[in-house]
Amino acid sequence: MAYVNEVGVSKAEPRLGAIYERLQKMLGYVPHYFQALGTKPDVIEAQLAMDGAVMAEGALTTSVKEQIGLVVSGINSSAYCIAFHMELLHKGFGLPKPVAKKLAVDYENAPGDEKTKSLFRFADKLTRKPLEIEEEDVATLRAAGWGDEAVRETVLTVAYFNYINRVSFGLGLVGDL
Repeated sequence: MAYVNEVGVSKAEPRLGAIYERLQKMLGYVPHYFQALGTKPDVIEAQLAMDGAVMAEGALTTSVKEQIGLVVSGINSSAYCIAFHMELLHKGFGLPKPVAKKLAVDYENAPGDEKTKSLFRFADKLTRKPLEIEEEDVATLRAAGWGDEAVRETVLTVAYFNYINRVSFGLGLVGDL
């Protein structure tokens, strides 16, 4: 049970009900995360807009962004987000569950190319030691073949997942699946 009251689907007022319907269509269910934010429909709508902007295809694919998010959630030990995004990577992008699990617990030894792992290393440092990020870290990404847009998208993805992890911890969320 979450630390705060959740607004269940059956108790949602019309505006929130419309948001829940959208989530139901997107995900097949309404996650506890959004039910715990149910008294704040403006926040849910803003987060869905942020999710659309941050996670959209760009210099990085949505799949790579989800993998970065899983790495960040693993570093933060966010069991809620790990379970949610492992399932999303599996169902939405065909990533085998054992590979997703490895990304969450030991990304360095997970299957994958060095170019993508350079993003995971950057995400690790930005999550654990944000004050230590310096131009050399971005130069390392450039040397791996990433451009400025990929760097921007990586930073936004890392920041976004750190936000989601903090919300899920603070609200005491329980798993959906």
